[in-house]
Amino acid sequence: MFNRRNVALNDVALERLALTPHDRVLEVGFGGGYLLGRMSHIVTDGLVAGVDRSEGMVAFCQKRFQSLLREGKLEIRCASAEALPYPTGFFTKACTVNTIFYLPDAARAVSELYRVLADDAGVVICFTCKESLKDRGFARHGLVLYEAEDVRALMSSAGFREISMTQSADRWRKFICAAGRK
Repeated sequence: MFNRRNVALNDVALERLALTPHDRVLEVGFGGGYLLGRMSHIVTDGLVAGVDRSEGMVAFCQKRFQSLLREGKLEIRCASAEALPYPTGFFTKACTVNTIFYLPDAARAVSELYRVLADDAGVVICFTCKESLKDRGFARHGLVLYEAEDVRALMSSAGFREISMTQSADRWRKFICAAGRK
């Protein structure tokens, strides 16, 4: 369901990432793996990696992407966004799509994205706008809803520069795609 519902956000994130075959790209909160699969078609000589805190999603994607995992073109781990299991400066690009409001500590997670990125690397954070979520039942249960400027402030505080915000919409909601550079 999340794959289908987040297609528009994932497609916008993929476009904004502007991946090359040699990139090392990280997706935080990959869910059903739609974006991992799309990125693996572009990143053919680098690495696509993903972390998700859900053991169920990790197991699902391990089965779904067996051949990519065996070939070493994809790596997936069960981990939190606030403690990414990668060395400083490892990735050339990173993204997260519709996960920010589920994070226990979004500021720390954005700082971790900054840490694992190489100098001048790019990050993309896509998320559903607060106004599109505020009346949804599930959003009333502990989620932190964000406006574009809230995410800009998180990114700026972490050290990102050249931050840009693009608003888009699909049939279910309005969403923001934030992009920045380390």
